[in-house]
Amino acid sequence: MSFHRVLVSSFRELLTLAPRAPFTGKKDKTFRRGRLLLMVGIPAALITIGLWVWWSVTEDVIFWQMLDLNVYYGAGNSLERGQFELYSSNHGDWSLPFIYPPFSAYIFYKLPFDFAGLQWAMTVTSFVALVAVVWAAWGMLGHRRTWGRVGVTLLTFAAVVWLEPVSWTLIWGQVNIVLMALVLVDLSFPDARWWKGIGIGIAAGLKLTPAIFVVYLIITRRFRAAGVAIGAFLATVAFGFLMIPRASKEYWTNLGEISNKVNGELSVGTLNNQSVKGMLTRLIDNETVVTGIWLVICAVVVVLGLLAAAKASLAGRELLGVVIVGALSLLVSPISWSHHWVWVVPAFILLIHTAYRRATRLWWAAVGAFFVFYASWPMKISALGTWDDKVPFQPFGLMWLVPRDNGREKDWNIWQFFVGNSYLLGGIVLTVLVSWLVLTNTRLVPHPLAVVPVDVPATVPAGSGEAGDPAAAVETAASNSGKAGRKASAAKDGTPGGPGDDPDRRGVGIGN
Repeated sequence: MSFHRVLVSSFRELLTLAPRAPFTGKKDKTFRRGRLLLMVGIPAALITIGLWVWWSVTEDVIFWQMLDLNVYYGAGNSLERGQFELYSSNHGDWSLPFIYPPFSAYIFYKLPFDFAGLQWAMTVTSFVALVAVVWAAWGMLGHRRTWGRVGVTLLTFAAVVWLEPVSWTLIWGQVNIVLMALVLVDLSFPDARWWKGIGIGIAAGLKLTPAIFVVYLIITRRFRAAGVAIGAFLATVAFGFLMIPRASKEYWTNLGEISNKVNGELSVGTLNNQSVKGMLTRLIDNETVVTGIWLVICAVVVVLGLLAAAKASLAGRELLGVVIVGALSLLVSPISWSHHWVWVVPAFILLIHTAYRRATRLWWAAVGAFFVFYASWPMKISALGTWDDKVPFQPFGLMWLVPRDNGREKDWNIWQFFVGNSYLLGGIVLTVLVSWLVLTNTRLVPHPLAVVPVDVPATVPAGSGEAGDPAAAVETAASNSGKAGRKASAAKDGTPGGPGDDPDRRGVGIGN
């Protein structure tokens, strides 16, 4: 199918005012041997936390300096001396600018910790948020609240802590995991919940990037949730103006200038910036050309990605849609440091789920390759990308095996170019490939409200828990219609549950 036809058919299918079948968070899957999974998961999680704390506190590495958290702490403390210093001065041991909204600064200003206490509080908060992300992701894939899900959540947590973006988020004391938890847990709730959208709005109030998920809510026709998200975001803005009006005025009237301040301190073209603009800056010296190519690439990726995410969501594959949007937020942002790539966590869970359902060696090999590529390995790597016994062990990913910093990225050869841009190139290839598969798959369609019989009653029988709710009646009738169709298909195949009975064995390979 041509690119033009894919776009036209996708717009026709998605850009309609027809009501969407709401995401209900239905859970119909159960992990086998739940108690065994729990018995293995608990010690695995405790060992992981213990190893992390031991390495952080006792080893001579940069773990416990938390330089980004130091900037947040300094920015919050600057409010004691007056609001004018928040964005006009640099903060922390590295003397870096604070570029987040005033709402973020005020939170760090009011936290009742000295910096040592804040380090522990941030680490614990990040661990809890990571568990919440893993738990919510497995729930979005349809797994019930069982001991098996608890065990798998703990096992998954024990593994993803060692993914490089997660490790460096903890190292820098960054807020990436917390922001991801606010977004993903929020989206894991059924659409009927009135508070759905609050988490996205608060996340956008802390850091503007999560605002892309408001667009996701709109194009998937969840207008109430989008309104709640926008309302929550505006509440954070109003709170900032109420508590620190001068700093808020400076931020919102000079947003572009403040956001670009980091460019003067850290080069956009450094290895650690795994964004499209970062790669182009490493490759081309002309800023005007870089900006033009960046905008074109972003336009293509965003159109494909958002359409695919919407189609996946409307077909009931919510986690797939969320992961695509999370990837888009990384690809199109001017700066996406490697620790911003924490969206590899739900992507990894999605891959594990698919391998578990498909039960083939190829899929499990993909899981292993994914982990090896994104894992943080203890290495003594210098700025030249070579082994150096003089430096302590650090948790580096494989992409760090190339020269970096002080303009060394400009002299990369072809091999170093692909290794040094591997997060970005892998993200682009996977996002475009998955998006194309979703958009061109005619069997991955929105939940079929059209198959509901004409004589659907306005209410359902008393005692069903849905009496008097026309929307619930439509959902129930659609569900019954789907069950009848599957039974007919099973009878045709001569088996209790024919090949069409497993939703994971049709459509694209990755999904719920």
